[in-house]
Amino acid sequence: MKVLASLFLILSFLVQVVYGAEEGHHGITPTQIQNLIWWTVNFLVLLIILFKLLRKPLVTFLQNRRETIQREYEELLRKKREAEAQYLELQAKLKNMEDEAKQILQNYIEQGQKEKERIIKEAEEQAKRIMEQADLYIKHELEKAKEELRKELAQEVIKLTEERLLKGLTIEDHKRIFRDVVESLKSLSIVKH
Repeated sequence: MKVLASLFLILSFLVQVVYGAEEGHHGITPTQIQNLIWWTVNFLVLLIILFKLLRKPLVTFLQNRRETIQREYEELLRKKREAEAQYLELQAKLKNMEDEAKQILQNYIEQGQKEKERIIKEAEEQAKRIMEQADLYIKHELEKAKEELRKELAQEVIKLTEERLLKGLTIEDHKRIFRDVVESLKSLSIVKH
């Protein structure tokens, strides 16, 4: 309606221009104005026909286009929300993975510390066993050496006694030998303890 009113005003203006031009003969002829009016009327009729014929398809096309754009927009919004949710989920997983990596590292450190302590404890126990075995071996060897020393001493005493007996002993010699043997035995008992 507004379009028709605007066209009517334009047409009225042109008619006044035409009649004003006839009075002054300023270069626009009535034929040119008549042609302009017919062209304008033809154009208006064409616009009205096009409006009548194309209005429904154009409105339908624009509505369909609007609905398509609206659907695409909603789909994009849905995808955006999904992407944001997935991003937040991945961020949470990444945070969890970082925490998990720290926990795994901490576990390995603790296991390493426990293993170190276990190895040190085993080494200390093994060193203690070696020392105990060495002590036992030393005591055994010491007892063995004492026993051999006793045997050698006893053989020496017997040998010396035989030699003196063979040389002719007096009672005085017997007493002295007896004292020597007793002294030797006393010294052996001192070594033993």
